[in-house]
Amino acid sequence: MGYTLAQLRVGKRWTQKEAADAIGVSLASWAKWENHKSSPTQRNIDKILTSFNVAYDDIIF
Repeated sequence: MGYTLAQLRVGKRWTQKEAADAIGVSLASWAKWENHKSSPTQRNIDKILTSFNVAYDDIIF
């Protein structure tokens, strides 16, 4: 089973701003990813994996 970015974020009880700050992107970027308006770069995906301690295959983009 995979997790969406929103599910990962809510699981940590983070706001969108806290998640964005944790990986070093703007709130607008994070919100676009959660709403499927754009996708994170590979570099940002790597930061997401580290911040949320998940494997690439665990995330649904």
